[in-house]
Amino acid sequence: MTVTVNLVSYTPRVVRTAIEAFIAILLFGCIPVVIKMVSANPYTIGIFRLALATLALAAFMAVRGELRRVARADLIRLAAIGLLFFGHWLTLFFAVKVSSASIGAIGLSTYGVDLLLLGVFFAGERPRAVIIVAVLLAATGAVLVVPAFDLHNSTVLGMLLACASALMYAGLPLLHQRWSRIPTGIRTLGQFGFALLFFSLFITKTNWNLTLRDWAGLLFLAIGVTLIAHSLWVRVTTRLSPSSTSILYYANIPIAIGLSEWILDEPLTVRTMSGAALIITSGLIGLATRRT
Repeated sequence: MTVTVNLVSYTPRVVRTAIEAFIAILLFGCIPVVIKMVSANPYTIGIFRLALATLALAAFMAVRGELRRVARADLIRLAAIGLLFFGHWLTLFFAVKVSSASIGAIGLSTYGVDLLLLGVFFAGERPRAVIIVAVLLAATGAVLVVPAFDLHNSTVLGMLLACASALMYAGLPLLHQRWSRIPTGIRTLGQFGFALLFFSLFITKTNWNLTLRDWAGLLFLAIGVTLIAHSLWVRVTTRLSPSSTSILYYANIPIAIGLSEWILDEPLTVRTMSGAALIITSGLIGLATRRT
């Protein structure tokens, strides 16, 4: 009887978590497609998204009484987090713009391997055979995706930029863990706020002469993804283990690739799909075997 009651009581929570995770992942998968569709350049996209997100989060924290003074040393730490987040976004946006939404998504999926490597170099983890296997799979996949190593080739340049974005994305958790004594809300606000500050250094490069479709795309990225999807994802990550959510997050990669082919008519060859499969597999191996 006790088991039956427990199952019944937990079912609504499980269903709610599954629905929230599905919505968040679906929205995440739309990011590369929308970035490619809008005519706004990477600087415009970054400033618009971060301005709305920062203001909304600051207002929410003010209402809850969570805003507080930050020590100067912590401001430097928050600036470092914001700088890394700025680099992650900027390189991803440019990767999609110069190549394709699919290449941006595939390159970003290397972050699982990056987590393994960063763990070895900066977190004191011992090198393991699985790391070598994951790196070899990722390298083989990259060779299949990239036709020839030529920086004048848009696919190569996009892949390099997306891989750089993935490396910075993988580095963010290390900084958040190292400075976890700073409240989560303050760290998130600092990440958004300082990233916005760094993007603002390039405000003269922004383009605001946009069409209605462009504004709709920017609003979707700012509200649909930055606010709604990330809010849902925070709720999901509080109920599931870090390894489970990291692996679950990878589901947005095939969504992004599928939407790219469907909406943008981006060609996907067997070679590209094979390379993407190897890269995604390497990332999943990295996340599944990462010691936390």
